[in-house]
Amino acid sequence: MYHLFTQRLVLTLSHPRLAEEVCRFNIKNRSALADTEPLRPKEYYTYTGVRSILKEEDKASRKCQEFRFWITEKGDDTVIGTICISNVLFGSVKSCYLSYKIAADMQGQGYATEAVAEVIDFAFKILQLHRIESYVMPRNSKSLRVMEKLGFMPEGLSKRCLEVNGVWEDHLRFSLLNE
Repeated sequence: MYHLFTQRLVLTLSHPRLAEEVCRFNIKNRSALADTEPLRPKEYYTYTGVRSILKEEDKASRKCQEFRFWITEKGDDTVIGTICISNVLFGSVKSCYLSYKIAADMQGQGYATEAVAEVIDFAFKILQLHRIESYVMPRNSKSLRVMEKLGFMPEGLSKRCLEVNGVWEDHLRFSLLNE
C-alpha cells in the first residue's frame, strides 16, 4: 500500500485491506458529517459495502483517475479522515478536484490543513498537475480557513452545484496553481 507521511499523520491510499477501519469511521461519523455529505446508501456503512468501494477506489488510483487517502495519526490505525483528488486529468489540462473530511471529534486540530498540504505536494510534484480545484459550502468556515491558509484562490460562487444531504447547495469554488 502507498503512503504519504506528515509530521503527525499517515495518509494511506485506498485499498480493500482498510475496510474494517474505514467502516468504523463511516459509522462513527454518520450523523456528525451528514450536513456536509451526499446521501449515502446503507451499504456505505457495512463492511461488505465499504470493501467494494475501496476496491473501486484502488482500481481508479491504478488508472491514475482518483487518489483517495485515508488519514490516521502516526502510531494509531484509527481512521480520522479522508482526502481525495478526483477527476484527475492529464494532457493539456493537468488538473483535479480536491475533497476531504475529518472526524467530528478530531476537527480544529490542524489535521485537514496538514493532510491537504501533503496531497498538494503529491499532486504537484509526483503527478505534476497544474491545477487543483476545491468546492466549499459558504457556511463551512473550517474548510474556508483551510483554503485560505494553503493559498487557494477564490474563483466565485457555483449555484446549486453539489447535492449535499439531499439538497442542492451553493459552493464557493477555489483553485491552486502549480506555478
